[in-house]
Formats: sequence, structure tokens, C-alpha cells
Amino acid sequence: MTGMAEPELELRQVHYFVAVAEEANFTRAAARLAMTQPALSRAVKALERTVGSALLVRSPQGVTLTPAGRTLLEEGKALLAQATRATAQVRREAAATSVVTVSGPGCDVLLLDRLVRAFNEARAPYRAQVSVGTIDDQLTRLRCGQADIALWRGPVTAPDLAARLLRHERGHVLVGSAHRLAERRSVTLAELADEPVIRWLGASASLSDPALWPDGPPGRPGVEVSDGLQMLAVVRLGQAVAFTADPDNGAGRPEGTVSIPLADGPRLPLHLVWVRERATTDVHRFIAHATPAGRPDLPPPSSVARSVATVPGPASRADAVSR
Repeated sequence: MTGMAEPELELRQVHYFVAVAEEANFTRAAARLAMTQPALSRAVKALERTVGSALLVRSPQGVTLTPAGRTLLEEGKALLAQATRATAQVRREAAATSVVTVSGPGCDVLLLDRLVRAFNEARAPYRAQVSVGTIDDQLTRLRCGQADIALWRGPVTAPDLAARLLRHERGHVLVGSAHRLAERRSVTLAELADEPVIRWLGASASLSDPALWPDGPPGRPGVEVSDGLQMLAVVRLGQAVAFTADPDNGAGRPEGTVSIPLADGPRLPLHLVWVRERATTDVHRFIAHATPAGRPDLPPPSSVARSVATVPGPASRADAVSR
């Protein structure tokens, strides 16, 4: 009789575990990985089930490693380093026929498609393809080699990453279809002063970045959420409103909600991000095509990490890739 196959380690799980072990704290590790703490905790528990042993001892002060955890930390770091070397070698070997993978969250699927189609039509025989993930996992996808370039809102400060500003987007407020403001063509921040506003956890919190709101986020603190489905449920129920980027990026507006432009809100920066050490010639070709040097809202690469802190005034909403 053939036994059941043993579950195998996933490189992503090892990457998460190493971050938790090095930070000795789930909250700090989640921030480092640009993901939510609950999602990280679930991933580590799944890893512990896979290896059949507890790897961490959790306490209010943080986490400590079990003997099995210390072993996995040492072996896991070696495994990740080997995977990085292997990925780089394969990329070099395949450079002549490589396909650039551009990743983004589902809400940006139409923008992703336009970027990739425009590149493929203009730069043949060079090719790019779309990969869709979640808002929180884009930087992890880059670092694990699942994507070459990712769409990212918010600051880019990690030394292993490079970024260029794609554009600034007009902010919107998402309300339920029965909300008192649902029929409005636009709203001001002052009109939201008494509204409960969703507070994001994890990477999605970039829309609540203090640099975007020097006088503090408008409205009253509302329900805390960590993903898009939670946000939509809260908005549909009328429990809070949410700040979002331009809804034209996505595949339509979610049922039961209305997206209203902010007449006086900040412009939200949208970046193309990549891993410095793994940037191939094709990656640079795609970046150059998507962010033409002549664009007035494009800062030099060295200033992109600070671009969130210096959001400019109203910018053109023309899509560079629709031409």
C-alpha cells in the first residue's frame, strides 16, 4: 500500500519564518514583509504543521526559537540564499528570451493589462506578462522571484528595492450605495469630518500614510480592516467609508458601493518597484517604456523613496499607456 506523500516546504513559508525569527516579533516581521500580522501568523502555523514541530515559542514579549526553529533558521537562510543564486543564474541564462512578469493587486488589473499590452505592441520581440496577487504580497512576490516588477502605492525605502513613479492618482472615497453622500459628484474633506473612516492594517495602510495627511487623516477612526473583502463588507453595511485610489484602475466598481472623487484630497503616488540586484535589461526596458522621461510628474530615481512626502498639486489624469 502506498503511503500519503509528505507535505513539502514552500519557499514563501521559509521566507516568512526567517523574517519572524530575525525580528523576534510578528508585528515587526509583518511590517518588514509588507503584509498583515494575522496573515503572517497563519503562514507560520501552516509551516509548523508541515514540518510537524513547533518552531516558535510565542509570548507577550515576542517570540523565541525552539530547537527545531533554530535548525530551520540556519537551513532556511541557506535555502533562500541558494534560491536567490539559482534564480539569478537562470535569469542570466534566459536573458535572450526572457519574459518580464509585472505584478499588481486585482484592483489594478485593467491598468496592468494596459501597461503590458502597450509594451508588447511597441517593443517586440521583447515580452511582458501580467501576474495578479493581493495588495499585501507585492513586495514578497518581487523578493521571491515570482515577479520582476510590481505596482506599489506608498513609500519605497527598503535598500534592496528600486522604484520609479508611474503617476499620481486622484483620491476617492468609497461609500455604501445607501450612504447620504452616494448621489454626490464629488466631496470635500471637510464634508467627511464626522464620518467614520476605515483604518487599514498592513501594507494597505499606505493610503493612510501620515505624509499624505499632514493635518491628520480626515474623519473619525472607524473599523480596522486588513484586506479588500473586509473593507467592502464594512462599506456596504454603512459602518464606515474608505479612501481609495482611482477606481478606473480596476475592473468596475464593487456592487453596493459608490466611488466619489475627493475635490481637495491628496494625489496618491503609484510606483513601479523592482529588486535592484535582479534587474535585467528587459526590466529596465519595461520601466523606461512605462515611465517616459518627459513626463512632468516623474522625479529622478533617487527621489522616489521620498515622493510620498512631497505630493504635488493636481496632475493630469491622462494614462501614459493609453496612447
